[in-house]
Amino acid sequence: MSKCQRNCVWIIGASQGIGRAVAKKLDNLGYDLVLSSRSLADLQGLNQCLNKEAQLSPLDVTDYEDFSLTAEGVLANKYFDYIFYFPGYYEPAPLEEMSLEVIHATLEVNFKSVVYLLKLVLPYLKKHHACQLLVASSVAGYVGLPHSQPYAACKAAVINLMESVRAENPECGLRLITPGFVKTRLTDKNTFTMPYLISSEQAADCIINELSHQSFDIHFPKKISFMLKTLRLMPYRLYFYLIIR
Repeated sequence: MSKCQRNCVWIIGASQGIGRAVAKKLDNLGYDLVLSSRSLADLQGLNQCLNKEAQLSPLDVTDYEDFSLTAEGVLANKYFDYIFYFPGYYEPAPLEEMSLEVIHATLEVNFKSVVYLLKLVLPYLKKHHACQLLVASSVAGYVGLPHSQPYAACKAAVINLMESVRAENPECGLRLITPGFVKTRLTDKNTFTMPYLISSEQAADCIINELSHQSFDIHFPKKISFMLKTLRLMPYRLYFYLIIR
């Protein structure tokens, strides 16, 4: 097992939402940061808010060649404590009204890119067992909720994928982050009431507080995550009765 240098983190999807909040809090804790997102301008804006200058490595997670080249450069000769993955795409609409462009983007960003990530990062994790890879999914992936397809279906696929890869590679630090409703530019698109809505900063606190624990699934807020985990276990007749009501 490789000896990891302390206090080094790569955050993919760092420019907005939870990723940005996590970057700021880890910067305050003294971590050296490598920050990635599609927008260099957004990363530069974030960098100006940090106490310590970060390494900026913009990339498009839906472009395998770009992702591969960036990952090769970032991971070479560096020893990370944590690699976080937060990219997300969400355009709410009834499925019959959703454009093919939105459907393809939803699948590309929310699921296909996670397959790319694991393919590119697993060799590193197998060499550096002290490094943890934390991939953001959503509690929407626990069960089929109204108003959330195909976004929620992608999140369910990510949960299944991470469970499978973790089972195949128990020596690697593979973990899930499954938030409930967090106020971001994505959830701002929702027109329905979002129970137990929290801020990005609160979400970042939930994540960072769990880093030293050994749980596979970092889920929050507990009131909604435990409720949905329970629904997941119910017979379908009872599940549909409760979820429709």
